[in-house]
Amino acid sequence: MAAQDERKRGPLSGIRVVEVADEQAEYCGLTLAGLGADVVKVEPPGGSPTRRIGPFFEDCEDPERSLFFWQYNRGKRSIVLDLKQAEDRDRFRSLVATADVLLESTPRGELEG
Repeated sequence: MAAQDERKRGPLSGIRVVEVADEQAEYCGLTLAGLGADVVKVEPPGGSPTRRIGPFFEDCEDPERSLFFWQYNRGKRSIVLDLKQAEDRDRFRSLVATADVLLESTPRGELEG
């Protein structure tokens, strides 16, 4: 029974991933989530830029209706943090401290500070 439960959850069950990624690296987070990892996507205020990539559900252009975003972020949780603000940087550091993996595709040095 335990082996069957493990297959349901996936081989990465129990692994936490914090994702700060662009549209190309979101696929990696999707793959990890599909294998059972707990992926937490960090979005800036106003949402991830990929929320503005079409096509859009029922051709209604809206950040909440991006089929691209839905496809590449299914199975993930998300949190909005403004990494330019000290309080949110502290929250981000606390989140990363609980993670096994930091998946990021930001420009070099952007997460420092």
